[in-house]
Amino acid sequence: MRENKSSSTLRREAREMMKKQGYFNLLIGLLIISLILGVSSFISPLLIGPAMVGLACFYVNGFRKEKVRFEDLFEPATKNFINLLVMGLLKTIFLFLWSLLFIIPGLIKSYSYAMVEFIALDNPELDGNEAITKSREMMDGNKLRLFLLHLSFIGWFLLGILTFGIGLIFLAPYIKAAETAFYINLLGNNEEVVVEDEVEATFY
Repeated sequence: MRENKSSSTLRREAREMMKKQGYFNLLIGLLIISLILGVSSFISPLLIGPAMVGLACFYVNGFRKEKVRFEDLFEPATKNFINLLVMGLLKTIFLFLWSLLFIIPGLIKSYSYAMVEFIALDNPELDGNEAITKSREMMDGNKLRLFLLHLSFIGWFLLGILTFGIGLIFLAPYIKAAETAFYINLLGNNEEVVVEDEVEATFY
């Protein structure tokens, strides 16, 4: 089992990956997905699962491969579209229902479900609810770690606000890369959680 890496270490690994892959390649990949989801508020709920798993694929490959390809953004959808569509809808519905219990329960569950897209990417045999269940198991005891990682970007976030939000666009790839480094570290600590022959799923 690997040790849990600190926020500073995860950010450093994110910067190293961005340097290797080219920061603007990662930014363009993120903007493509944002554009797809922003085209229509009617179809975006149907596309959020395939699109976000595609983005996860793009950033995970940034760590695992020598060079990312923009085709990576669409590869998961071409192989598993319906399953990813259902997964995205379930995650959205569950988060909406938890948010009805006010902000804190919804926020906690958003961290419980934070690894869903990564798990769906690495385990395409899982259905949507199983991927959500595995994310909850993987994030058990790790939600605070991810929250602190996000909190470590507060200085950059405030600087982005001072630039009338423009800086936030350029900050987004850095945060996504750090989240991906977090998943890879978490995966090394929880390999038995992610890949199993049998999965017992629960609907929450």
